Amino acid sequence: MGGLTEITHNDISDRYFSIRTLIELTVFQDNLDDVLEMHFARYGLSKAKFNALIQLFMTGGQGLTQSELGKKLLVSRANITRLIDRLEKEDLVVRKADPADKRVFQLYLTDRATMLMNAFVPIHNQYVHKLMSTLDTDEKKMLISLLDKLKKGLESV
Repeated sequence: MGGLTEITHNDISDRYFSIRTLIELTVFQDNLDDVLEMHFARYGLSKAKFNALIQLFMTGGQGLTQSELGKKLLVSRANITRLIDRLEKEDLVVRKADPADKRVFQLYLTDRATMLMNAFVPIHNQYVHKLMSTLDTDEKKMLISLLDKLKKGLESV
């Protein structure tokens, strides 16, 4: 049978569980996105807005350039510009010219955004804890480890 390899029952089972695992991960991610979308919407936020605001919030008032924020969020220049435009219109972010380079804008949270984040972050942390409460600490550690292993596997494909 020149060059053909025999496919064993274990190979078939492993392939089935590979597909099943990917399906379960995808379904979970879709469900999680829906749940988080509703959670953020209650506070007038979206995942993208929250991610931008939390990055700025974590600077402790130091701000970030538009390009630094884009890199942290892994989004294109065009997308970060649109996001910042929306946040600025909602009085959540202010652009200020960088004193060292007038072509560069530093982004800062407005007082309104700072108050929102001070109120929302503890609520959000509690909500995330509740979402993950079906797993005990050891299971969470195991899931983190398995997801890290899968990420490393993606890099080799």
